[in-house]
This record gives sequence, structure tokens and C-alpha cells, in this order.
Amino acid sequence: MQDCCRKPRIALVGDVALELIAPYFREAGYDVYVPAGFGAWRQETLDRDSPLNAFKPDLVFDVTAHDVVLAEEVPGFFDERMRRLASMPYSLAGIRALVEEAAFARIAAPKKILAVDADNTLWRGILSEDGRDALEPYVDFQRGLKRLKDEGVVLVLLTKNESAEPFFRPGMPLADGDFAALEINWASKAENLVKACRDLNLAVDSVVFVDDNPAERAQMAGSLPEVAIAPFPSDMAASAQFLRRLKEYFFASLGATEEDRLRAADYAAHRDFARFASSGEYLESLELRVAPSLAAPGDIPRLAQMAGKTNQFNATTIRRGEEEFASLLADETKRIFVFRTRDRFAEQGLVCYIVADLPSRRITDFVMSCRAMGRTLEYFAYKYVSDVLGFAPQVDYVPTAKNTPFKAFLDGGMKGDTYFLQRREAP
Repeated sequence: MQDCCRKPRIALVGDVALELIAPYFREAGYDVYVPAGFGAWRQETLDRDSPLNAFKPDLVFDVTAHDVVLAEEVPGFFDERMRRLASMPYSLAGIRALVEEAAFARIAAPKKILAVDADNTLWRGILSEDGRDALEPYVDFQRGLKRLKDEGVVLVLLTKNESAEPFFRPGMPLADGDFAALEINWASKAENLVKACRDLNLAVDSVVFVDDNPAERAQMAGSLPEVAIAPFPSDMAASAQFLRRLKEYFFASLGATEEDRLRAADYAAHRDFARFASSGEYLESLELRVAPSLAAPGDIPRLAQMAGKTNQFNATTIRRGEEEFASLLADETKRIFVFRTRDRFAEQGLVCYIVADLPSRRITDFVMSCRAMGRTLEYFAYKYVSDVLGFAPQVDYVPTAKNTPFKAFLDGGMKGDTYFLQRREAP
């Protein structure tokens, strides 16, 4: 873990006069390393004993790698006079855009949840002071968040306000139903985020937090350092650039499969009913339907995605890629079972898979999406595999810091038949 008491270290590389850019990064709070000599960074990168590697940067930032994108987003990004005089082609606005880009690149990581504030974040104005009719929605930003939701990003609202039904004004691009969780109260946003993640069966470290208020961002960072705090733009007129950065640095892997597109709608569809129903009532009323089958080649992208991202209900956390799954499909000694689900509220798609090794009579991979947890699908899946194979396979388990839900399943008796399956469907 990075020492919170030291400045973040950034090494600047690129075929421009980096020493002219470095002061702006230092002003932004970085400890900066610039390779000595024009273009020397290539050699220093390859040399294990070079000063660059001894610096141990948190981020190696190639300033020239962002020229094409930023030139389209930032008016006057280039300065031809500076290019001729100093081999540094950027305007002051261009340098500032590079510093902002680095702030995102430094904290980039795959995420699932986008937690957003409301006042002066989704709209200009403060609901409790200005009134609903005076709010000016950031239409482009709200539309962009809705697109992210449609690609599988789970939206959570964290706002210090009085709860209202509905919270969003008619005519805004976003509505209450676009959010998987609505935490509208006067408690701390960190406390509300923990609650929302618990309700969603998602880890807090899968969250990006967006808030216009620097005090709220600082409080979130201090309370939950595992949350990625997105740098907020100084002008929401630049929301297109902000949305591009959110997508590129945190959610680039989403939207590739049909399950991605179903995810956010599934969370939102269950939100209100799950809140008011008891556990038993909720499960019985789901009318859960499961379509089990053997995996087909078309399932491979989704299987690889689940293998790479699922942590909580994952028996061995084996990170298989598409080629490895293709080999397993072709191996007559292996069986890959997949389980698709839907219920009275929404369709979830492929949310569970099991890899069985026939000679050893073992399950080597038992993986289930976190949004399928709490619905007793795991019991049905194990029993189904046992029935098809004609024996109860041993389940391999490798404990990790995050897969304790799977251990609880094993400890609780995986052969249990207390699942609320209403009907099994043909695939």
C-alpha cells in the first residue's frame, strides 16, 4: 500500500522537453522524475539499475500518448510557438489537461460501481435551498451516466438531503430507477456507501466516488481509502471529457457482454422490493428460474470475464482466459456447466459456471456473480451438477482475502436443498 504521508511519485516520459512540463506536476503535488537528456527515458526504462527505476514511480506517464485525444477535447491544446522555441508543443491549457489526465491514470483500476453526489454534481444548485424547480440539470453528464449504466456500471446515489419520492425532477435524463441504491439522508457518505455495497453484495473497493465538494472527497478518502476518488472537473461544461475519463480509466472492461448490459437494470429492479420484504418473502417471491446447460463456444467471452473479475463467490480464483476456456471445452475429461437466471423482475443472463474434472471427480472452478448471491442458486447448481454427473464431486477451495462467502457456503453444507427455485427451464 502506498504511504499516505508521501507525495505520489510520477516519472514523466515522452519525446518533448519534459523539464518544462515538470513544474506543473510538482505544483499539483507530485514528486517528479524527469530522465536526463532528450529521449533518454527509453534506455532508462530498460535498465533495471537506472535512476528512473531507482525512483520507484507510482506512475510512468507518457505525456505524448494523450496528444490525439486531448487535442480534440481542449481548444488550443498545442502551441506551435513553444514547439519551435523549446521542443515543447503544449499550451498552458494543454499542460493543465495533461496534469488532469495523469490524476486519473494514477488511480486507474477496473471498477463496478459509480457512486455520485447530487447537488452541484448532477445539477447546478442545492435542492434543499433552491427548490426542485430552480435546479439546472447537467443534461450531458446525466445522459453520459445513463449510458454507463446501460453498459453495466452500477449507479449509486449518495446525497445529504431529505428523502423525496421521487427524488429526481421529471424531464431529467436520470430517474430514481436508474440507481441500484439511493442513500438520501444526513449520515456520512462513507457510512452510506458501506451500507449500499453490503446490500448489493459488492466490495467497497469496486467503487468510484464522484462529488463536487472537496471536503466530501477528503472525508471519503480518509474513511474508505480503497474507494477511487475521481478528480472533479472545474467546469461541468467539460463533462464529455470527464465521462471519457471515467469510462477509460475505470469501466473500460464493461459493455462487452450481454450480462454487462443486464447488470445495472437487474440491481435497480430489485432495489425497492428487497428493501421492504423479509429475506424469506423476498426469496420466495423472486420466482427464480434457472436455465442450466453445458457451456458453448459463444459463452467463452462471458466465462473469461467472470473468471477475471469475480472474487467473493469463487472457489479457487483461477483466472482463466478465453484460450484456456476453449481448451477446456475441447477436453473430453472436463465439463463446464453454465447457469443462466431470470426472475419476476429482470433477466440476469449467465451468472454461474462450474468446471468439473471427470477423472478426479472434482470441481476445480465454482464461480458465481456477486449479484446472484443470496438467492440460493449455489445449492441448486451443485445439486444439478451432481445429478448430471451421477456422483457428488469434491469441491476444490483455495482461501483468499475476499472469497469468504464461498467458504460460508462450504461450511453451511453445500448439499442442502433449501433453495427457492420455482422452475427449471430448458436452455
